[in-house]
Amino acid sequence: MRNFLEPWVLLRLVAGLVACLFFARGAMTAQKVLRRFDVSRATEGQLALERQIELASTFVRVGAVFQALTLLLTVLTADHLSHGVRGAMCAYGVFSSNTWGFRSLAITVGVAVLAGTVAQCFAFDARVRNLELARAVSILTLAMFPLSVLDLTAAEEFFGSLDLTVVASCCSVQLDSVAATGEGFAAGPRVLATIFALLGIGASIVMALFAARSPTRGRVVAAGIMSLIALPVAIAASVLEVAPHAFETPHHVCPFCLFRADAFGMGYPLYGALFLATVWGAGAFVSALLARRPDAADALRSFARTRLLRGAVAWGLVVALGVLPVLRYFIVSGGATLFP
Repeated sequence: MRNFLEPWVLLRLVAGLVACLFFARGAMTAQKVLRRFDVSRATEGQLALERQIELASTFVRVGAVFQALTLLLTVLTADHLSHGVRGAMCAYGVFSSNTWGFRSLAITVGVAVLAGTVAQCFAFDARVRNLELARAVSILTLAMFPLSVLDLTAAEEFFGSLDLTVVASCCSVQLDSVAATGEGFAAGPRVLATIFALLGIGASIVMALFAARSPTRGRVVAAGIMSLIALPVAIAASVLEVAPHAFETPHHVCPFCLFRADAFGMGYPLYGALFLATVWGAGAFVSALLARRPDAADALRSFARTRLLRGAVAWGLVVALGVLPVLRYFIVSGGATLFP
């Protein structure tokens, strides 16, 4: 329990709790919509329910902001705690110190991405003239509440069972040694990850721009799927290619060290842009799946255009930030290669 009194831990858990409360309030209205909503009726109860839907959408969108904030606070908290845990050079040592560390982080990442996607669906619903998407977004709202509870529970398990007195294993012990002993590391996974990341991100940008010119339902779905495909390879390239060049060490493949001051904190804009590109692409994708009727299809055009263009810009920023350490090392080393 003493861990919960740590200021950063307390802030992280409070943010998660606030997200749960906002999603819970939205879920209260969502279950009413699924039981009683009928757009063809014009009764007093129906009109009151429609007003509640507007209020609930605000709660859910604010909850999504807090859920995304929990992801940032999770990284910041682990990085802060690494200063007090012996042997932990960065957040990696904190997350790896117990079995719930990376489980909790994975859940937080997944729920934050889903929350951002749901927020995009609500933004799309606001552009539809009638309330034909009320049931669909209500189902998404009901799903977000238990997911946010799961995230908060996992975070409590992680921070509650964290022993700040033990000697943790740093990233250089666990990650660098694996990279150093991998015979095909430099010419294998790293090269393939970088090539696939550039191809995937390039394809995402091209398809997003193409779909934005004439945002039909099929094109928007294809662009959104491509954005989701580019996500894992972009993360792999950031770990295997960007991180080593940022620290000028061929086997230092720790993504958490990119959040440190000696890497100029480039992990925050890099992974922040990656998060936004994914959320905007996924938001356009799911909205296209929901746009089955004429009114929603009309609203999809302007909505998808803005989201796909934003996603293309975010992907471009990911590439620029990823290339920057590589270019810097090429200049300071006089054109030498980092990898033997």
